[in-house]
Amino acid sequence: MLECIHPTYKAVDDQSVHILLPLAYDYQMEGLLHRCECFLISHNLPFLEKVWIADRYKLNRLLVLCLREMRPNSKVDLNGSRYYALSDRVKVLLLERLHGAAAPEEILEPPLDLEPYQRQSDVNFSAVRAKTGRLYYVNPYYMAAWSNVFEDKLCSTSSGVEEMFCPCTHEELKAFLMAIHPPQLRINETNIGPILMSACKMESPALLRKCANLLLSPHTQLSVFVRLSLLDRCFLHEMLPQCLQMVLRPENLIQMTQQTTYDCLSTRAKAAMMDRLGVLLENPGLQTHHCTRCKATNTCGAVTWMCPQCKTYSTDTSLLRNTNTNSVATTTNTGVGGTTVNQQGGYGTAVGTVGGLMNR
Repeated sequence: MLECIHPTYKAVDDQSVHILLPLAYDYQMEGLLHRCECFLISHNLPFLEKVWIADRYKLNRLLVLCLREMRPNSKVDLNGSRYYALSDRVKVLLLERLHGAAAPEEILEPPLDLEPYQRQSDVNFSAVRAKTGRLYYVNPYYMAAWSNVFEDKLCSTSSGVEEMFCPCTHEELKAFLMAIHPPQLRINETNIGPILMSACKMESPALLRKCANLLLSPHTQLSVFVRLSLLDRCFLHEMLPQCLQMVLRPENLIQMTQQTTYDCLSTRAKAAMMDRLGVLLENPGLQTHHCTRCKATNTCGAVTWMCPQCKTYSTDTSLLRNTNTNSVATTTNTGVGGTTVNQQGGYGTAVGTVGGLMNR
């Protein structure tokens, strides 16, 4: 539990969730309950098991989603121990759903606000002021656990800290407070910008790790250029090569250099793009093929075969292995200022690029 609630921020998994749920419920830890609920929503468990957990620990959002997935006249095991442990309220909801009642509306996550931090209390007794002058009241020891900046300030003074200044704007400080305090704002594509900037200015390794996991995830709905720009702006240059691994074609990397904000990138980021381009040009992903006319062996960035009879196109690379047995036409471009050799044959025309980028 301590590893999950402290800035180490250990992820909830299928083994720890059953240990964390009773602790979070008994000690009224809303943030940890919220994380367990989010995990269970996306985790595969038997239907009644999920319903029982939602009923036992008052996870209303999980309960509503389970009822929405339930179809009228569906088969439900009503003889198991989990069913008999359900409350009467949930049994009534199951009965009504089985007989065709409409599923309840989804309970949205409650909006987060900073009202508890706008007034001084016994817990939040120290003031923190943004660069723009906005003031919030926080617990300095909790802030020090998440921020190296606050930890240094707390260790450098022997007396109590009454007011601290942070290097963030109001929006960045607001995003930082909501991201670290329970129930902890869920980081997504729309809010990662200010959260990542505040994590860098506050020197928060735990929050940086959470942001990096989102940026480097293949399921994130952000372009590679946007991810690269965010990492570069926050001086996370060691993550640039891993981010650029998502670029698989040289022409896509060239398109990134044509973005309007390309000039805003640092020299380090542009050099990382060049390194990735060199790797893609050396190994573009296709086998070397042999031109039957000029006897040259080259590796193209891409090859498209066109049948001269039906005028259909194919990118089947197995045709490359049959160039000796089948009369396949090839076009080999040796680059700028080079020569072009065309050969027509029974399988049509192949268009490729050697030493450069391919234009189909």
